[in-house]
Amino acid sequence: MSGHVRGWLRYNNFMTIGFIGQGFIGKSYADDFEKRGHKVVRYGLQPEYAGNKEKIQECDIVFIAVNAATVPAGTVRDDGHPAVHYDDSNVRSTPALARPGAVVVIKSTLPPGMTASIQAQYPDRIVLHSPEFLLETTAAKDASSPERNIVGMPVDDDAHRAAAKTVMGLLPKAPYELITSAENAELIKYGSNAYLFVKIVFSNMFFELVHKHGADWEVVREAIGKDPRIGGAHMDLHLKDDPAGVYNRRGAGRSCFIKDWAELSEMYASAFPDEHATIQAMRGFEYKNAELLREYNRYINLLEGVYGKDAGKK
Repeated sequence: MSGHVRGWLRYNNFMTIGFIGQGFIGKSYADDFEKRGHKVVRYGLQPEYAGNKEKIQECDIVFIAVNAATVPAGTVRDDGHPAVHYDDSNVRSTPALARPGAVVVIKSTLPPGMTASIQAQYPDRIVLHSPEFLLETTAAKDASSPERNIVGMPVDDDAHRAAAKTVMGLLPKAPYELITSAENAELIKYGSNAYLFVKIVFSNMFFELVHKHGADWEVVREAIGKDPRIGGAHMDLHLKDDPAGVYNRRGAGRSCFIKDWAELSEMYASAFPDEHATIQAMRGFEYKNAELLREYNRYINLLEGVYGKDAGKK
């Protein structure tokens, strides 16, 4: 297989690239590849793509961007709040659609060790993890002009290194590019979202203190954001439709923040069950965010999809 993959480095202009999943992530990547002249096959639930399942077998490289869900576990944590678990069934079953010998590149968020587990499940394919960093509001731009490209390998051998170099060469050039272990790539994705989640939730918490003292949040927020170590992104709590002085952009929502922090919190508690102070701190941010989203009626469907119907209720 390794010789076949190395050949792709010479002939990648003739490859057919498949995309499984045509939500905003998969669609944005497929659109970008198509605009850059690649032969693209799309398969998704949308009527216009649902008939392309068999065509995925024709693809040399298949990108997977399907839902990676964190869902209610049906049990409770030791503090009485709902427990969650990562449902890997969708991501784990999808590589079977690619032909033997193909390179499968998973863009979906994966917990540490899952790329290696999927590779073991499909030994006749090369499985890589390349986490995505797209914002829903600017997904097309982010796909075509990425700030960083990460490609993770579950096995460090000739075949995986050649495939990883091929995939990196196919992605639009980024200022920062890294081929690394799959576990590093998996944790880079979780860590990136986690830092932003904390920044958003802390900004919400600090806003309440600023408001309590009668200070001007816009002045405080702007001045804090001027510190280059902090930056002003993810601190704006004002929706564009809000009147001046009204702040309804409360809590961290969208498609990744809720589920990824919930899963990370669960992972940490499982790995370090005796680290009670850290577990309490992580869950404190988690529960505060759920309360904010519930109070301001934001992303309730996503919140309940992770925790259940009582999510965020006091």
